[in-house]
Amino acid sequence: MITNDEIRMIQILTEVIFPGAAKAKVHEFIWRDMKSNRCFIAVYRKGLNQLSEGAMHVHHKPLLELNGDQLADLLLSYEKSDFFQLLRDHTLEGMFSDPLYGGNYKAFGWRMLGYAGPTFHPPETLNEVELPTVYYSLEGIAYEET
Repeated sequence: MITNDEIRMIQILTEVIFPGAAKAKVHEFIWRDMKSNRCFIAVYRKGLNQLSEGAMHVHHKPLLELNGDQLADLLLSYEKSDFFQLLRDHTLEGMFSDPLYGGNYKAFGWRMLGYAGPTFHPPETLNEVELPTVYYSLEGIAYEET
């Protein structure tokens, strides 16, 4: 499986890609996706190794010791790579997908957008209902204790 250092790398990289990703637990969304789609493990491991080598080559420090500006510069140099594209896509999915899938913790991404969450109204009542002002409860779903 994936190591704690690799999860930590994913966490800091997703935060650079989209500030707030750590709070939305995007890294947990990606980790869950890896558990169900094991092909991602090798892709992430290879991509993280390339980024780690790039960090050592350019900044003479391990990736986990880089500051925000150094991480942003490093990611910018890999922006055209397939790995970066996957990481960016996973970051956005984890920020804004339904919290049932393990990211968007406590609807953090949705709240940023002002989205109240999914609701159901029969078609004949759509003109009569008021939009909810509270978010639906997420208690007890989607999140594993880590």
